Amino acid sequence: MKIDSKNYVAGITADNQDLFTASRANARAYFASNPSKEELVDHFTGRMVNERMNMVEIAKQVANMPADADPIELQNLSKQAHDEAVHFRMVKEVIEHIQGAPVDLKAVMASEAAKEVSEGNHAKGASLLSKYEAETDEVALALYQLIGEGRAEAVWDEMADCVEDTFISSRYAKIARDEGFHSSIGAIKLEKLIAADPSVTARIDTLAPQMRADLMSISEQNTAVA
Repeated sequence: MKIDSKNYVAGITADNQDLFTASRANARAYFASNPSKEELVDHFTGRMVNERMNMVEIAKQVANMPADADPIELQNLSKQAHDEAVHFRMVKEVIEHIQGAPVDLKAVMASEAAKEVSEGNHAKGASLLSKYEAETDEVALALYQLIGEGRAEAVWDEMADCVEDTFISSRYAKIARDEGFHSSIGAIKLEKLIAADPSVTARIDTLAPQMRADLMSISEQNTAVA
């Protein structure tokens, strides 16, 4: 059966909106709770490490792309890996801005790695890349980009609106714009995959609700209000 890949992906995108809206609401509620400086540092530290995890995973994809890979796809993924590295640096600067001291990256990375294990290795969005074996499953990677990076766009954009400090908000608005671009990379890839093999929609139909549920759980963990 022939499937209109563009309309199909548009449908997946429309189905993501409840997740994005709920994630925005969680972020808004978190900042409205007036978290302490220490709580903000902890919160943003998790986000900083998640950006680094994204950078590493996307860089692996770039390094493993076949010789006949689409040059535009190679270019887009390379840009995403670079963007994630920039985001890692920018959030590090935000943390240092808040705490007035340098970030001990070695200690932070070790602490966050231990936390990931204790929390079932699913406390950060980037952990889903491993859970769904996106390093070897191009459908899972493209779907994660569409859903996960789309949710990230919504959350960073909401945080930019919630934070009055312009040093922070301007950086988070920039990150949000980049995440929107990363989501579009996933949409383009999914359209190509479906056009080449419509049967992959069965995998997408199974995977998409699972990813949304996992990302909603992550959103609730990361913005829990005591």
